[in-house]
Amino acid sequence: MLPLFLLLVTHVLYGQASSATIADLASAHALFKQGKFQEAAAAYRAIVEKDKSSVPGYSGLVRSYLKADELSAADEASQQALNALPQSGLIHAMRGAVYFRQGTFDQAESQYRAALKLDEKCASAWLGMGKIYAAVSHQDQAKESFTKAHNLDPDDGDSWYRWAALLPYPQSTDELEKHLAEFRSGAEEERREREFIDLVKGIGNREIWVASKSPEQAEIKMDPVSPRPGVVLGLGIHVKFNNSANAMLLLDTGTTWMTIPHRLAEKIGARKISDYGMEGVGNSGPAAGYFAWVDKITVGEVEFHDCVVHVSARNDLNGAEGLVGTNIFAGYLVTIDSPAHKLRLGTLPAATTSSAETLVHPFEVKSNAQVFDFGHILLLPARVNRSAMGLFVLDTGANVSSTTPEYARTAGKLREVRERAVGTSGAVNQMFVLEDAVLQFSSVSEPVHSLPAFDSRSLSRQLGTEVSGFIGFASLNRAKVSINYRDGSVEVEQSK
Repeated sequence: MLPLFLLLVTHVLYGQASSATIADLASAHALFKQGKFQEAAAAYRAIVEKDKSSVPGYSGLVRSYLKADELSAADEASQQALNALPQSGLIHAMRGAVYFRQGTFDQAESQYRAALKLDEKCASAWLGMGKIYAAVSHQDQAKESFTKAHNLDPDDGDSWYRWAALLPYPQSTDELEKHLAEFRSGAEEERREREFIDLVKGIGNREIWVASKSPEQAEIKMDPVSPRPGVVLGLGIHVKFNNSANAMLLLDTGTTWMTIPHRLAEKIGARKISDYGMEGVGNSGPAAGYFAWVDKITVGEVEFHDCVVHVSARNDLNGAEGLVGTNIFAGYLVTIDSPAHKLRLGTLPAATTSSAETLVHPFEVKSNAQVFDFGHILLLPARVNRSAMGLFVLDTGANVSSTTPEYARTAGKLREVRERAVGTSGAVNQMFVLEDAVLQFSSVSEPVHSLPAFDSRSLSRQLGTEVSGFIGFASLNRAKVSINYRDGSVEVEQSK
């Protein structure tokens, strides 16, 4: 027999359903909260097989498939639900959630907006719109949307997490710890959530990366990072730590803040905050590391205080002395002029108020392209050999561009090779190449003799959207790339 409070909650959520259906939905939801997503999917599937009009049954089924990373099943179930229940706002929101996971944000936004037209109190649609707002760098609207979603459905774990993460400390960690106790997920997801809680506790109410010297414009010299003759990883800039040590760090648009090796952290007196599993390319899982405080970091004329950095337990960062993310300069228009070996920090253009009805722009071949912000990772729409558009990480820290086997198969024929790529998470087990590929991004069409292809599903699961590849240094070393973090745009100008 179900507890009275659970019967009352499920009755409110699911309306005038039969007591048997209410009990079935409550049991399925309990499995979902326990992180037993395969079992939850089976339970929800049994419900919709009995009742083809069950909105909560279809919603739970789609969400369970997405949590279990069964994208094809989620796609099929959401389309079936939409065909059966086209007037349900929640069903449109679930279809939008599938599109978001597939990386087709324009279609996701369309479904979320359709859901809100049908039901302006649809919590899942507000959650989805919050994710769209966050991706297009509209953080205030994202926060408002996540708050609406949580207020409308406090029992939804995803809305709860998004809302809690944006609260001030210590309310944020209190809510996140409650969320972690109530909603279980995979081991890696729970590890990341615990690490985030520990980091927030370690930072507390302190501001981080405070610019104590911030000229209106600056120009910083870049030098090639070459661990051995004939190999160039990318371009690096000289960084000074606590007035006690200097290092040339690889400029990496695909990382956040800075990553330094353990021996450099010890030399400069970096103080540990919390543990951190460093993730990236490779099949060996997260590498050991931790977050640490550095009192002062100087890059050219720009000086920061109270800096949080990643510290790798290894002293070898694949040939680099460390990594520096361009997002530390997010208050500037960041221009990476690779041919001139200059990093230019300029004034952002005047902010414009858009009256457009949609936030996500269609993919166009033009120099100034919309880029999607997922924390420190920038996803740029691109395509290979005129195939369907995919989302590629803008990654100057990767010396070559690459794609995934799934995406590459839509663009041509793959060939397996013996070579192995090595990244933060170790070696890649299986590598392919796509011969004579043309990678098209922004206004650039870059011929690539052999485009590597390897599995990056772990990154797609982590971000919650499909990543089709990486645009690396080899495709950018003849270009001038300007990043506007505030407005979510990237302009690429290819040298003649």
